[in-house]
Amino acid sequence: MLVFLISAYSVAKGQEYTIANSDATYDHFNLKASHTILETILSIDTLPKEQKCKALRRLAHQDWKYYQDYTLAKERLLKADSIGSEKHQTWMLLCRIERESNHFKEALYAALKAREFTQSENEVNKAITEYANGVYASSIDQLTKGETIDTSLLSKTTKLLSKVLETDAGLPLPSKLLLGIALLNNDGAHVIQAWKSYFQIQDIYQVIPYLNVAAEKLNQVCENWNGNKLSVSNQEVLIEALSSSRFYEFIPAYVKKNKHESDYNLKTRDAISYAQYLNEVEKKTNEYYRLIAIEQENETAYIKWLNNKRKELWSKLSFTAQDEYSEEDFLKATEEHFGARGFTGGTGNYSGYVLALGHIVNQEIAKVEQYGYKPEFTYTQIDMMVSNGFSSWFWENKAIGGWATDNEIIRVREVYLSGPISAWKTVTDSIERRKTEKVINEFLGNSTENRLEVAKGLAEKLRYDAINDLYDGLVSKGLSGKDLKLAFLSKYEQYRTEASMLAHEGRHSIDQKYLPEAFADWSNEIREFRGKLSQIIFATEPRLELPGMVTSINGDSGHIKANKRIVDVAIEWIKENKEHIVGYSDNRSAFAQIYLLTNKQIKDCYKQADPLNK
Repeated sequence: MLVFLISAYSVAKGQEYTIANSDATYDHFNLKASHTILETILSIDTLPKEQKCKALRRLAHQDWKYYQDYTLAKERLLKADSIGSEKHQTWMLLCRIERESNHFKEALYAALKAREFTQSENEVNKAITEYANGVYASSIDQLTKGETIDTSLLSKTTKLLSKVLETDAGLPLPSKLLLGIALLNNDGAHVIQAWKSYFQIQDIYQVIPYLNVAAEKLNQVCENWNGNKLSVSNQEVLIEALSSSRFYEFIPAYVKKNKHESDYNLKTRDAISYAQYLNEVEKKTNEYYRLIAIEQENETAYIKWLNNKRKELWSKLSFTAQDEYSEEDFLKATEEHFGARGFTGGTGNYSGYVLALGHIVNQEIAKVEQYGYKPEFTYTQIDMMVSNGFSSWFWENKAIGGWATDNEIIRVREVYLSGPISAWKTVTDSIERRKTEKVINEFLGNSTENRLEVAKGLAEKLRYDAINDLYDGLVSKGLSGKDLKLAFLSKYEQYRTEASMLAHEGRHSIDQKYLPEAFADWSNEIREFRGKLSQIIFATEPRLELPGMVTSINGDSGHIKANKRIVDVAIEWIKENKEHIVGYSDNRSAFAQIYLLTNKQIKDCYKQADPLNK
């Protein structure tokens, strides 16, 4: 495969060696081809420095994440820094590599350097968050080694994160880091702040029913917790609050710091055992995914390890130790007691064995109506993912958003948390706005018909037009300031959830419930095509749904083949209706002009292609 791909390019065709081509091969897990293209890009003498630095950063990321070559990765980043384009991005990546290498002083230095080169509030907040990540990792390392934690550094970092959350409340990483740091620092007020931020709660006394117990117990413990060590009974209450809100990842460190595990009640010890199990599973699974990426995995060995680890936990838990183990009983018990939910096996993006494992944070009854079908189903939100499959781990910037059965839709909550804030910053932060406009202007002014190059600009144009219309519509209603921001964030999340989860996954539920025999016979491509049709047709703002589809059309997975179908439907419709499309030009491809379609035209286009709309 690699030989064929590379032979399709030649040095004489230097323009074929592009970041976009490398990204396309990377997106369908062809790591070797992506790496080779990037290496070749660096040999092009006329390559602009911006492109050279991007290539160096991508190579450094691959060198470290997949091949664990710290020396080469750092060498590439220092070279990118010497060239000078987007130095903030270079130092941010170096900070991550240093932190993951347990070089904590170097990581904090790199984060401070990244902050020096920031140009926007968004970049500042990301640099602070990366710094805090280094501080937290360093503190956990000190705790593991039996060393004294630097509480003054924890306090300083708490202030920095609190400031980040003034503008970025709800972002998962800074919220989680503040929670972890506050727990280590015996800081109840900031535990509450971080918890509320993560769950996007204004008032801890007004939470969704599923989080009532956690909120009550957390408030009980944290209200007067300020630097003092909690009693054993209050530690038990705190651990129960963390467990019932699914923050298992912070329990082992808190327990290790307080050294009272043997004094805890059975329920608390069970939560600790489960949390430790999750930490081990996450570490082992990530390493298994790394080996998949470099084609050295041993699937059988991983499955055996996971099964043995489950049996080991089963024998430790007070409510299962006396019973005979079975996988079915294990899954039932961990869901009942810890909210665990997920699956093992293949996904639409990767057919090999993977683990998806998260924890339920909300459940409610929901309805979807499409073409006269009105199924009622359980809408389950899971969070605190230990693993979200190989593709989510590999890509990082996109992830499995959920799945469906004939009577349930499961949504991976954290996947949707960053989108609204990113969209808000694109509209309101002048520097972030200029970055997006630069990509769009290059797209509009470029005559290339290379689909990989066109797709990036097309996606940005679709998204940019949609979020600007959303913003302008709210402003026209008289909203401003904080009210405008909250309304924007709420509407954006509502639009995406209704389309990508309720409409898309709801279509899968409809197909499974009402057309079970046909559904069983359909390929994943057909199933996903039908889901994507509903995602677009029943979206309030379909221009927010198309970007992820038009940029992922190279490869052989069911999702990608379905995306190709979506694009082909639009192209054919445009060709047949070009006289009704304002601004259409015969001098550009129909693909490059999808952004000219109105929302009504987009929906009409896909309704005509939908088998249920007959």
